[in-house]
Amino acid sequence: MRPCKPFAITLLMIPVLVLLPFSMHGPKNILFAQDQGVQTKEPASSQALSKEEMEAYKKDLKKELRSLDKKIAALHKKVKKEWSKAGTEAKESWNDVKMKQREARSKLKALSSAGKEAWAKAKTDANAARDEVKETYDKAASYFK
Repeated sequence: MRPCKPFAITLLMIPVLVLLPFSMHGPKNILFAQDQGVQTKEPASSQALSKEEMEAYKKDLKKELRSLDKKIAALHKKVKKEWSKAGTEAKESWNDVKMKQREARSKLKALSSAGKEAWAKAKTDANAARDEVKETYDKAASYFK
């Protein structure tokens, strides 16, 4: 017995009918929506910051680092007085503060020279460096009270 043509065509069409609704939500519809004047949003992570926003952020970060520099300078006076009495852990902690301070300055320079493509990574690195300076400062300050 030979299957009839309509039945064979129906069998061939089932995968197309099942998969068709899923394919309608793909990139083609985004292009179609844009053609129709419907606005589509880019993911928040890919939205570029304006030049003014980047400059304002760098200015704020510089301000924070200057404030930390002042605190570190004040702590340095205490460290000089108590260096001979300080234990090795306290001395290592102070050396860590100075090292992290230098790293933060270099990350700020990298942020200043980063283009829009590298901005997100440079910003993350600069934030992490700032946070590390704060942490090491707090640890060192606890030794030299």
